[in-house]
Parts: sequence; structure tokens; C-alpha cells
Amino acid sequence: MVADLKNTSQVLNQFILMRLAVGYLGQGKQAGWWDCNFLDATGIRFLETTFPRTARAAALRATTEAACSVHDKALGRVGSYHLFRLPPAMEDLLEQTLEREDMNALFNEIQSHEAALETLHHLADALIHAPTGPVQVGVESRILTPTAVRELAAHYHSAFREGVRSYPYFAPDKDAR
Repeated sequence: MVADLKNTSQVLNQFILMRLAVGYLGQGKQAGWWDCNFLDATGIRFLETTFPRTARAAALRATTEAACSVHDKALGRVGSYHLFRLPPAMEDLLEQTLEREDMNALFNEIQSHEAALETLHHLADALIHAPTGPVQVGVESRILTPTAVRELAAHYHSAFREGVRSYPYFAPDKDAR
């Protein structure tokens, strides 16, 4: 039981780091997947005027919303989940984890395009060739697993490295219908 909790905690931390890296790489000034630039220095300075103590967390949340909208539109599948839209209980766990994170340390992982790509490569632990467009990488019940982290990171790393838009997602469990 303790090992499961530790494993889940590690996976949640990796999801936050992956959201940050993918969010950064997908910004308008980077790959241009979404029209949002809150995760760079200018975006953080802008948010610090309104959210002086939580500007970095606010930047990640705002970028998550922009990325979620783009992913939802690309997927067009009701009931599917992706890096930026998880089942509500998982989103709650992610939010609780985010509140405990050292956002300054996390942002040090994405100081440049190369650093963010390296973060994804480290999380992926393998190189693949991701297809353009939506690609199913698992099912809902397997989202909070190390395998899911590796699959998502590998697809996003490939997409940003090769300059294509790939949208990895999780299908609903068959017994949930």
C-alpha cells in the first residue's frame, strides 16, 4: 500500500512536470500549438502583478486551460482524456500535489526549448516516431501509471522534436460505458 502511494505521488509529480514542459513547448512563441505565452519570463512578470505569490502556478493553470481546449478540439472525442484533461478525481489529486510543489524548481526545468525537450526525453526514457494527430496511448484506468507517463512524454517529445502535432489520449474504460 505504501509503495502504491509513493508510486502515485511520483507519477503525479511527473504529470505536473510534463504539463509544464509540454505547455512551455506548445506556447505561441515556441511551437505555436496554443495562443498563450504565460510560461516565459514576460508571462510570469505579467501574472506577478495579479498573483504575486502564485504567479508560476497561475501560469501553469492558464496554459493548461489553453492546451486543454486545443487538445479537446483536435480529439473531438467525448469521454477521452489527455495530459491537460484528466478525470475529475485525478485532476483533484494533481491540484493538491501542485499546491505542495516548489514552482521555482519546476520552472528551472524549462528555462529553454532544449531544456524542456530534455525534460520530456528524460520522462519518456525512449525515442519514438509519433504520428500526426490523435493517437490512443492507453485507457482511463491506466492513466496514473509510470507507463502512461513514458508514453505521453515519448509522443510529445517526438512531436516537438519533429515539428508535428500529436495528441496522445486515453480512451474510456470499456466497462465504464
